[in-house]
Amino acid sequence: MRTREGRPRPVCRFPARRTVCGLAVPAAPVPWGIAEGARDAVVPAVVAGLLLLLAAIGIAVAVASRRRAAAREQVLRLAAASLTAASRPEEIEQICATAAAGLVGPGAGPRTVLLPTAEARELSARLAGSPDGPDRPGDGDRPENLTARRAMLVPLSALGPELAARFSDLPAALVCLFGSPGRPSAEPTGALLAVGDERRLGRARGALELLTAQAGLAAGRVALRREIVHAESDAYFRTLVHNASDVILVVDDDEARVRYASPSARAVFGSEEPVGRRLADLVDPAQRGRVLRTLEGLRAPDREETHDHWWVVRDAGRIEVEVRCRDLRRDPAVHGMVVTLRDVTEQRQLEQELTQRAFHDSLTGLPNRTLLLERTGRALLRGRRGTATTCLLFIDLDDFKIVNDTLGHACGDRLLRAVAGRLSAVLHRTDTAARLGGDEFAVLMEDARQPLDAELLAAQVVQTLSRPFPLAEGTVEVSASVGVATAQDTTDAEELLALADLALYTAKAAGKHQWRRFLSQRRPRPPERPGLRARLGDALSSGQFTLLYQPVVEIVSGEIAGFEALARWPGLRGDAVPPGRFIPLAEETGDISALGAWVLRRAASDMARLQRSTERRTPTYLSVNVSAQQWWDTDFLSQVCGALDTAGLAPGTLQLELTESVLMRRTDRIDALIGTLKELGVRLAVDDFGTGYASLSYLRDFPVDVLKIDKSFVDDVPREPRRVALLQGILRLAHTLDLQVVAEGVEEPGQRDLLARLGCGYGQGYLFARPMTLEQAEAVLRQADGRRPR
Repeated sequence: MRTREGRPRPVCRFPARRTVCGLAVPAAPVPWGIAEGARDAVVPAVVAGLLLLLAAIGIAVAVASRRRAAAREQVLRLAAASLTAASRPEEIEQICATAAAGLVGPGAGPRTVLLPTAEARELSARLAGSPDGPDRPGDGDRPENLTARRAMLVPLSALGPELAARFSDLPAALVCLFGSPGRPSAEPTGALLAVGDERRLGRARGALELLTAQAGLAAGRVALRREIVHAESDAYFRTLVHNASDVILVVDDDEARVRYASPSARAVFGSEEPVGRRLADLVDPAQRGRVLRTLEGLRAPDREETHDHWWVVRDAGRIEVEVRCRDLRRDPAVHGMVVTLRDVTEQRQLEQELTQRAFHDSLTGLPNRTLLLERTGRALLRGRRGTATTCLLFIDLDDFKIVNDTLGHACGDRLLRAVAGRLSAVLHRTDTAARLGGDEFAVLMEDARQPLDAELLAAQVVQTLSRPFPLAEGTVEVSASVGVATAQDTTDAEELLALADLALYTAKAAGKHQWRRFLSQRRPRPPERPGLRARLGDALSSGQFTLLYQPVVEIVSGEIAGFEALARWPGLRGDAVPPGRFIPLAEETGDISALGAWVLRRAASDMARLQRSTERRTPTYLSVNVSAQQWWDTDFLSQVCGALDTAGLAPGTLQLELTESVLMRRTDRIDALIGTLKELGVRLAVDDFGTGYASLSYLRDFPVDVLKIDKSFVDDVPREPRRVALLQGILRLAHTLDLQVVAEGVEEPGQRDLLARLGCGYGQGYLFARPMTLEQAEAVLRQADGRRPR
C-alpha cells in the first residue's frame, strides 16, 4: 500500500487487527458456554483460557526475539561503520569489545581480545589437536576446516596456559577466526576471542561471527595500508640515502665489518670498496684504535650515539671526516650499527685559513696585533711569577713611503716580506715577531733577564735591517727605528705596546736609524676622555647624532638592493667625532644601547619614507648594525617590534647585523631571541666575517641569511693569489649554506670584476657610492629608476 505521496507505508509485522482476530478464535466459546449453562461451560472455558494464554506468551516471545534481533542488527551496523574508519589494530579491538557487549546482552559483558596472525594460527593449531577442542567435534573440526567454521565455542582450558591465565575467572571462550577474503579455508590471518558465560556466548554466536567477518576485513585493510605506507617510506628513504652526500655505513656487531655502504661512499673511500672490510681498516692506521674505542663505547648500555673525527685513507691521500655512530642493533630492519661519515676536509682547511687570517698577517705570515697582544698578556702574567722580564720592541721602517712611490706597491710588498724574514732570523726561539700594519713591526721578548737584553736586541735589529735587501727590482736599502718598553714600565699589554710606540717616536725625532728605550719622564698625560664622555651624554640627550646611508649594490647589474645605516656625530661647532672614537666610548659607558635604539628607530622611519617615495618593484632593504651589548638588553625585542611597526616599512626589509662574538657567546636566551626575530621576518647578517674567532660551525647551526666579508679580505685581492683562494673558499661555503654574500670595502674596478667572476652577489664600498643623506639616497634611486625628482 502506498500513500498519496507515493511512498510505502511502514508495515508492522504484528498489526493490531491480526492480533485481535488471533485472540478472538480461542475466546469464542466463552460467551457461548456461559449462555448454555455453567456446568457444561467449565471445561470449554478453561481450555479456551489456556489457549488464549499460550497464544499471548507466543506473541510476547516473538516480539522480544524480534527486538533482540533488531538491537543486534543495530549494534552490527554501528560496528561496521566504526570499523570502516578504524586505522589501528587497537581501535579495531576496542570497537569489537563494545560491539560484543551489546550483542551478548545486558549484564556482565564478555571480555574480547583481537589476536594477531601468529597467535591466531598457533591457537588454531592448538584447537585442532586438543581433546578439549571445539564443541561437537567431528569432520568439520579437522585443521583444514577450522577456519571455514569461523566460530568455535571451547572451554577456557583449550586456549592454552597463557590465555587461560588471563581469563581465569571466566568459564568458556568463543574463538572466531578470520582469514583472507575469498579464501575461507586458508590459514587464519587473525582471530577475535570472546571470553564469558557459555550460554550467553552460544546465543550470540551468529552475531559474533558476523562481527568477526567485519573485524577481519578491517584488520586486513589496516595491514594492507601499513604495508603500502611502509613500502612508500622504504622507497622514499632509499632515494634519500642514494642521493645523500653523507656516507652511510651499516656495520655488523661481531667483527665491525661493513655490511652496507651508500653510493656516496666512493666520494670518501675512492676506488676502495668498503663492503666486506673491517671499518678499522678503512681509516688511517694511526687511528684504528680510536675507531675501535668509538664502537666499543657505543656498545655501552647507556650510549645510543657517539660522535668523533677520523682520518680516512683515500687512494694516495687521506681526508678528514666527521663521524656519527648510532646503535641500531635491536632494530629489526637494520640489525647493526649505523655509521654516518661527512667529508669536512675542505671545511677544516677553510677554518684553518680563517684562523690564520684572524691572527696572522696575510702578507708576511707573521702574527698580527691581536695575537701579539694575547702572547704579551700571557708573558706578563708568567713574569709576575718568575724572574724573566717581558720586553716589547716597536719597529718602524724609515722612509718606506719612498720605496712605494718610486718602485711601486708590489716592490714594497716584497720588501716587507724580506724584512719579516730577516727579522725572524735574528730572534730566539721564544721571541715573537709580528707585523702591526703598514711598515710597522714588533718583537716580543719573553725570557729577557734584564732590560739590557732588550736594548742589545734593539741595536741588533737596527743593524740587521740596515743591510741592503736584494729584490727583483734591484738592491733596496732602508733603515729602521726601534722603541723599547719593558714590564718594569707597565703590566698591561696594550699600554706596554703604547709605551714602546712612544719610545719609537722619540727615536725618530732623534734622527731615525736608532733605538730608544721608554723612560718614565716621557709618559704622556692621560687623554681627555672625561670631557668626551660628558659630550657623548649631551649629544644623545640633545639629538646631535645623524644618519648616513651607504648603498649595497648588486655587483653584476649595479642595481641598489639596500642601504646600511651609519651613525655620525658632526658636533655643534663642526668638531666632528669619528665613529672609531665615539662607538668604543659608548660601549664603555653603556650608552651604546640608547644610541643603538635611536639608530634603529630613526633608520626604520627614514627607510619607510624612502620606500613610499620611490615605490620600487622590490623595496630596498635596511641594514642596521647591532652591538653585542644590545643583544643582551631586555627591551631589545620590543625596540625591533617598534621598528617593524613603522608605518610604510615593507615587510621583510629589516636586516640586523651582528658580529661573530655574539654567535660565539650563544645562550638559550639569545637562541630564543633570534628565533622570535626570524618569525617576525627579520633577516640576520654576520658583519666583518673573518675578523673574529674563525669557527664555521655556527654558520650551519645559526639561522644566518647574509655574510658580509670584511674589507681586509678584499684589499689587494686581484694581486694576491692567496687572498683570492681564501675569498673563493668563503664564497663556496656561503653558496653551499645558501647564504647571500656582501663584500665590504670594494674600492677598485678590478676588485669588483674579480668578485663578480667568483660569484659574489653584492658589494659595498666607495667604488659604488659613499655614505649619503636620505635625500641623496632618494635622488640616486630616482635616477636609477629613470624618473626625475619631484
